[in-house]
Amino acid sequence: MITVTFKELSERSGIRYETVRNYVKVLIEEGLIDEVSEEVVEIVKKMPDYTSQGLTVVEAAHRAVSGEQKDSRTSTETLKLKERIACLEEENKLLKAELDKERAPTKQLEEKIQSLEGGQTSSSGIAVYREEAKTAAEALKTAIKSAGSGFVQFLQWLFGAEAEKVEEKSEK
Repeated sequence: MITVTFKELSERSGIRYETVRNYVKVLIEEGLIDEVSEEVVEIVKKMPDYTSQGLTVVEAAHRAVSGEQKDSRTSTETLKLKERIACLEEENKLLKAELDKERAPTKQLEEKIQSLEGGQTSSSGIAVYREEAKTAAEALKTAIKSAGSGFVQFLQWLFGAEAEKVEEKSEK
């Protein structure tokens, strides 16, 4: 441990020299510290907060020392808990990904069933347009009926002319 003078302790803590000397005297008398080292700076910095709350210098000294030990123990526990939380969050992400992977086939089947039952498109791109197909077929039938035999003759002429062109080209 590096020994610190009252003057250095006063400068580092920002507390008057006489007050620092009084605080250190109480700390030594109460057996809370053996010598004035760099660790005492943090203890001395906390003491004014306790005295401003109405505690005596002796009570403030005890709280500052026990608080120092408690803070280091608490920070270690907090660090361990934060590490555990991070570990659990990572495990949670992996389990969620695995669960999503397992649920994917079930979801796809549900979408297929829903699209077949309701005639709707599913988000996976599978689509059944049963009603639209029926409507298109009915429209085609209606068009052919309204055109009558003239439409049929037009189709025969069209395809017959193409067949003749193919035969002429094959003969040459």
